[in-house]
Amino acid sequence: MHNPAYTACKEFGYTFLAPMLTHYVRALNNKVNNHIPVCLAREGWLFKQLLNELAKNNLINTSIPPVYLKVSRTLLFRALLGHPEILPVALKSNYQGSITSLLNSRFGLQLFEIEQILSKSEMDITVNLPDDIEEVTSFFTLHSKKLKELSYPTLKSVKNYFNSLGLKSDSQPLLLDVGYSGTIQKLITLILQRDTSGFYFIATNPGITRVGNSNASMQGVLKENVALGDGYHLLDRSLFIECLLTAPHGQVVDIRENSDGSFQFFYGRRAGTQRQFQDLQAVHEGALEGVVFALKNNISYSVTEIENLYHAFLKSRNAIPQALWHLFSADDDISGNGIVNPLDLFGI
Repeated sequence: MHNPAYTACKEFGYTFLAPMLTHYVRALNNKVNNHIPVCLAREGWLFKQLLNELAKNNLINTSIPPVYLKVSRTLLFRALLGHPEILPVALKSNYQGSITSLLNSRFGLQLFEIEQILSKSEMDITVNLPDDIEEVTSFFTLHSKKLKELSYPTLKSVKNYFNSLGLKSDSQPLLLDVGYSGTIQKLITLILQRDTSGFYFIATNPGITRVGNSNASMQGVLKENVALGDGYHLLDRSLFIECLLTAPHGQVVDIRENSDGSFQFFYGRRAGTQRQFQDLQAVHEGALEGVVFALKNNISYSVTEIENLYHAFLKSRNAIPQALWHLFSADDDISGNGIVNPLDLFGI
């Protein structure tokens, strides 16, 4: 039976997502050999499906099968709580509210855990980041011993999870993500204590960044050397891509290893895309179909064409089928803003 909503979602994936994904995997095909393709965070959910579909059709040269790494900034920030080297990264994003809310939204701590570490008066302290970064850094340093003890089970489980996926093997991990600043890559590099490469849609600071005693190398495919707020449409409104390149689960906030060596994940709230993932699956089906068709028929898309397409679709809400409007919601807990809707946020 014909389902108009399903058709609209699938066609949108084919038209909107497939061109940028096609450009990305064409560039990736020249880089992926002898690396472990590591599909990062929720955006990696579709990346892994895409690489598997292309491999099945002999359209990409992956010598090592891709892995899906279920991580988030929140999970890794929690794992590394008490380690001073993460504070410049963890505290640089905008935030306004109490220390309690900061520990909850950005580091994934629950209230009973926070109460084990802070006094009542400390829990009520309000901060404004990044303006108060020095004061907040001092606060975290003061409590570093307790924070490190609290986060140790998470860090241990994260390390074992990484090892179980082969991230400590001889082949270097090639981290695949939308981008743009490489925060998750830097945290993974710090935990693995080995060099990593990152392959992104957009890279704000491409090249090599020293992380501890290792190097994190970053490359952007669509654009490099551009920061959020510089006026580059694809980056400034990348929230639309993140809403569509997401997984059926919410943000990972903690992990524990079971006695049988498997891992149990704990998730944050689910946005609209997770609650109605069947519609997003239709978008993904269209995207995969579009990329396979393009590669089989030697169709390429230039960066300019992709930018123009992005502009055209995000000029008016009516350019996006109404059947998809409910999919545009994402959690912005990292900044304490809860669930945000990019259609409303950007006045479309």
